[in-house]
Amino acid sequence: MKPKLIIFDCDGVLVDTEAISTRVLAEQARELGIEISNQEALEVFAGTNLHFVVDFLGKRLGKKLPDDFQSNYRQRSLEEYKKGLLPIPNIHEVVRHLNIPFCVASNAPIYKIEFNLKLTELFSFFEGKMFSAYEVKAWKPDPTLFLTAAKTMGFSPQDCLVVEDSPSGVRAAVTAKMNVLGYATEKKKATLLQSHGATVISDMREVLKFEI
Repeated sequence: MKPKLIIFDCDGVLVDTEAISTRVLAEQARELGIEISNQEALEVFAGTNLHFVVDFLGKRLGKKLPDDFQSNYRQRSLEEYKKGLLPIPNIHEVVRHLNIPFCVASNAPIYKIEFNLKLTELFSFFEGKMFSAYEVKAWKPDPTLFLTAAKTMGFSPQDCLVVEDSPSGVRAAVTAKMNVLGYATEKKKATLLQSHGATVISDMREVLKFEI
């Protein structure tokens, strides 16, 4: 069935933040004496949220993280994004050519979504159509964010196509009874997303085929 609304995740789908953000988290963790590589941080933290990260690192450290861990991460990651954040390849072409409504729904706070979309010249396509888990107080894999986005945009779940890049996001879409594309350029990740119920794409331009 042709979708009537496309819901994009942000990090890893619109903007290539995840390698940057998880590297910053790994660096902060190592400063606290926590052993974690950049690669492990990418594999474990991508597509999650700071609540999960803080809990994970606190357990590995064996005690509560410093109170300023999250605020330091926010500041450091924004500074790193300014140095070289890029849009996901071909995403500008996709949003310019879509002929149906679309929006973004992310686990990130709204200021971060807006900041990163402006850095990558995508903000004008999503202005007024941005949904944050912090606003609904429910983070993927909870389906509330996607359901709220669909309802606000005026569409039923079965009319929506979600574009995700994380297992938690795919699970949220599946639970919401929405069709979901899993964006992955590596075989291991593609297999993982497919196992959670996604139809895998490796080039963002493939999204355009699903509105035909």
